[in-house]
Amino acid sequence: MGWLIVCFDLPVVEKEQTRQANRFRKDLLNQGYFMLQNSIYIRSCVTYDRVEQHIKNLKLIAPETGVISAFFITDKQWGQSVCIEKNNYLKSRYKKKTGEHKEQQMTFW
Repeated sequence: MGWLIVCFDLPVVEKEQTRQANRFRKDLLNQGYFMLQNSIYIRSCVTYDRVEQHIKNLKLIAPETGVISAFFITDKQWGQSVCIEKNNYLKSRYKKKTGEHKEQQMTFW
């Protein structure tokens, strides 16, 4: 089990670019990602096959301009990450806590 992290830098100079960037963010949320930061979204993935499928989906929903990077880290690596968050920081309404909607791994025996 691990995490697929999607980082992007999308232009928002023109009205259409802003619309496409907002659509991309909403599509990520609809596909089970949650916002880690404004341009970093993350979701859990149980298998490498699921990672490949999510990357294919990213290519389908990607806007016409900009840069999108996706990479996979293991659950152990994610567990070793550090988050420094100061008090009184204005949080986004789209941000969810890590582990919320986390897929569960099945145990067969």
